[in-house]
Amino acid sequence: MLIPFLAALTLVVAQAPAPASSAKPVTVLLAPTDVTRGTPRYLVGTAQEHVAEQLKARGLEVIRVEDVTRTLPKKKRTAMMRCNRTQPSCIASLGVAAKTDVVMVTEIGPYLNAYKAGVRVYTAQDGAPLVEESVPGVSEDQVLDALNKSLDVVVPRTLRVLRPEPVAPPVTPPVAQTPNVTPGVKQPVPGPDLTPGVQPPTELGLTDTPTVETPGRRKWAWVPAAGGVVLAGVGTVFFVQSRGKLSDLNNNEFPTLEQAEKVRDSGKRSQTIGVVGIGVGAAAVAAGALMYFLPVKQTNVQPSVTLTPQGGGLSFAGTWQ
Repeated sequence: MLIPFLAALTLVVAQAPAPASSAKPVTVLLAPTDVTRGTPRYLVGTAQEHVAEQLKARGLEVIRVEDVTRTLPKKKRTAMMRCNRTQPSCIASLGVAAKTDVVMVTEIGPYLNAYKAGVRVYTAQDGAPLVEESVPGVSEDQVLDALNKSLDVVVPRTLRVLRPEPVAPPVTPPVAQTPNVTPGVKQPVPGPDLTPGVQPPTELGLTDTPTVETPGRRKWAWVPAAGGVVLAGVGTVFFVQSRGKLSDLNNNEFPTLEQAEKVRDSGKRSQTIGVVGIGVGAAAVAAGALMYFLPVKQTNVQPSVTLTPQGGGLSFAGTWQ
């Protein structure tokens, strides 16, 4: 079923008339330049070829006069080549023979101690001048640049005359219709145009702010808490040992003073380690609790431990919301 349908569709498209293209390029007959006294022939030929290439680069279709006169009789060809390219009759005869839109003549002639370079454009139907542009007082090395400047002026003007842009019709703004209001009759209030199956957004859905969880902080809150428990346990063991050393010093007699001093120093070390372990462990447990329970916004809590020969203390400082 699909193949016959595609074949029929292709046949219909092929038989449909092609739309007229409005982008048809402008055809230009490039007429030979009038050679004047004081202008080298090689410079005229170089300028003619340069203008032809520039016209093609600008999207115009170039027809050379040699291609037109090649098929004409010798007498007519000679008369056409020798006619004065400044007369409308000569221009019209060239344009009619070539069937082009315009005829362009390249102009190169002496000007004071330099040259004058430019182009002239005529309508092909009647030979009437359309537009011209030239640059005087250029040297031989500047002739091609002068021709480029002339074409930059002539080509856009020619296209505007022969291929004007279509004018878009004016857009009429829509006229708002005034509803008929009958006195004493309650008018319905127009509601929103809702697509079937689509519910309008509710106030709750527009004002609710999603809660942002921070699982990363709570995820690692157990690390300081567990470490604090271990440190507090180790500190408790050493603190109990220091109490035992103190009891030995008070209840036992030592044969020498040196042994008593060793027991005393060992007790002091155990007491210091115990107090530090208990204090740091408690701070770590508190830090873990803060990481888990305190809110996220603007929280800055710093625990601190204070140690003294007689004991220690744990304090917290910070702000939170």
